[in-house]
Amino acid sequence: MNLGNPDHPVGGLSVKTPPGVELRPLGRDDFAVALQLLRELYELPQTDAGEESHRARYHALIGSVDAAPFLALAEGEPAGLVIFRFRRRLNFATYEGWISDLYVRPQFRGRRIGQVLLKACIEEWRLRQGHALTLETGYGNVAARALYDALRFSESGRHFQLRPVAVRGLLPPAGVEIRPMLENDFEAVTRLLAELGRAAPAEERLPALRRTFVEHLRRDDTGSLVALREGTVAGVCTLEFREPIFTLAPQAWIPDLIVTDGARGNGLGAALLDAVLGEAVRRGAYAAVLESAPNRSAAHRLATDAGFIDVGSFYTLSRR
Repeated sequence: MNLGNPDHPVGGLSVKTPPGVELRPLGRDDFAVALQLLRELYELPQTDAGEESHRARYHALIGSVDAAPFLALAEGEPAGLVIFRFRRRLNFATYEGWISDLYVRPQFRGRRIGQVLLKACIEEWRLRQGHALTLETGYGNVAARALYDALRFSESGRHFQLRPVAVRGLLPPAGVEIRPMLENDFEAVTRLLAELGRAAPAEERLPALRRTFVEHLRRDDTGSLVALREGTVAGVCTLEFREPIFTLAPQAWIPDLIVTDGARGNGLGAALLDAVLGEAVRRGAYAAVLESAPNRSAAHRLATDAGFIDVGSFYTLSRR
């Protein structure tokens, strides 16, 4: 959450708002308003039935040091919200910002409220000195795409979704073992993730990257797997579980899926992805999502063969 005081605001609270518009952090008393706005965003049934069951997730969100949700009001009425989070990515020493939800009510559009909400996230991200800020949107969301372009986000690749999550029961190729990722896999996983196009980590950054790796494995919301061929890590599929406010089921997010060059073309990647989806099913995920760079055509085929649908794009703002 942002720092500072009312006289010298920093982070998201430093963003100037148009006349009649107020921007403030979501608070404990905004639960019903936030849930209503999210139901409008995702076109969910407008009912109070079971509303209280979502409260624990809401309080976890607003109490998290790795989240910065904001509410916009116009003439005192709830006009929109944004939910911004920080997350760790393997092979990075700094945080990545992620905007999970951004919504402005139709009657308040055209007043730069979406721009204000997005700028608040950018300022929070800059305050924490993250390496990138990402968000996703559908192909048909023309207004949102124009907003991201105006604020210098770059369209970075495709966003895939599988809903409901299903598995095909694929077996790994002969001589391949798929198992949970372990702490002693750090060097092999780090090398493989560098093949995704990330810069090979400098020696002085390795201790920080190792801490992130160990923390990832010890969290109860991850389920990452590796594939071993002849005892050597030949494939990696990372898995994390998100907890949206508007549903009680988790969402499975696959940040990384990579098979080393020499092990491709024999079904190893498909079996590894299927195993990860099996873990998502086991934990009751309502959907699985992944992002892929535009030039990774083999990865796109892997996703679509597993049933994923290409639903939109992901945008990135990188630190200069």
